[in-house]
Amino acid sequence: MAYKFKGLSSVSARAALYAFSFVGISAGLGSLHFLGVNAIDPVYKFTIGLAGCVGVPLLGVSFFHFGIRPLSDKLFFFKFFGMLIAFLCFTYIYPFPLYATIASGLAMVIVIVVSILKFSRERNGAILGLVGAVLFVLAGLVIGTSGSRGPILNVDLFHVGLAIANYCIGSSILRLK
Repeated sequence: MAYKFKGLSSVSARAALYAFSFVGISAGLGSLHFLGVNAIDPVYKFTIGLAGCVGVPLLGVSFFHFGIRPLSDKLFFFKFFGMLIAFLCFTYIYPFPLYATIASGLAMVIVIVVSILKFSRERNGAILGLVGAVLFVLAGLVIGTSGSRGPILNVDLFHVGLAIANYCIGSSILRLK
């Protein structure tokens, strides 16, 4: 999904490019982790946090830019580095385990609000945004990563849900921006 935003210059496209890049790097390292390559685990755990605490909130920034109030390049980079510093602080200096949930949840609220506001102008894009946000919330808060649903591990359902959610939100940004 990140590749679809390569070369686009708007703030919303840049936010989406960074967001999907962080998520994609984390997913790629996750594939290696689940294949049993344990040597990358410290980097993998860092990228999980980066994707959840910076990447997903950047999706909210993207929607905020084109749906609520345009951001200047300077303000975008200020927000980006602020999220990066908050991630490092709340992960390593003053650990706050709910930070990723709160930051990602706020981003999904922004996605939902903007999708509702844009519904009359671009119905398909708005629906994709709503579906993506709902899938993110369901994957994170309902499915989770521990346990199973019959023979299927929840971690697998979680990742499938996130993959579909990323596709929906990325497609929504391309249609709504």
